[in-house]
Amino acid sequence: MDPKALNARCVELFQNPNVRLRMWNARMFWQVGDQMHVAPTALTDPKVDTCELEVMLSAAALTDSQCAAELDKREPGRATFIQRQVREGMRPLLRRTQ
Repeated sequence: MDPKALNARCVELFQNPNVRLRMWNARMFWQVGDQMHVAPTALTDPKVDTCELEVMLSAAALTDSQCAAELDKREPGRATFIQRQVREGMRPLLRRTQ
């Protein structure tokens, strides 16, 4: 998936009500300086691997991931691990962007 399209999907998922219930701050996943409340249009520079972020946010949003197969191809079992962590109420440590 195109990096810009993948980031746009992550931003969209981040706005999902089920994800918002987790009270995750955008600063955890995107470079936003020291702003606390950031407009979705400002979330353009991810700190973490966007494929892993998409898997995590999809699991939290209770929707199918579009990146899980690609992530598992890169590292077998990684998508399942992230999804399980989210289902158990944890926030998995995501890898930094490369």
